[in-house]
Amino acid sequence: MAEAETKTPLTEEQKKRRWAGRKIAFLYFNQQYRIDNPEASKEERKAAWKEAKKTQTKIALRTLNQLERAGFGISVPEKPAEAAE
Repeated sequence: MAEAETKTPLTEEQKKRRWAGRKIAFLYFNQQYRIDNPEASKEERKAAWKEAKKTQTKIALRTLNQLERAGFGISVPEKPAEAAE
């Protein structure tokens, strides 16, 4: 039997790109779903997103890649530091 390959851990930059891609995918999906299904409940929308999440994220990451090649950039802001008391 062949030994299982271990995946290399994602860098912080890769994690941020994935987060941005997923966020873009969800925002687009949500708007389109509400237009196509104005009477749908929140649970139905969540179920539809769960089904479409992988493909929509792939599309969003490709779009993000094309934007970057065209000279645009998306930066993910750092979480604000907790206010000192």
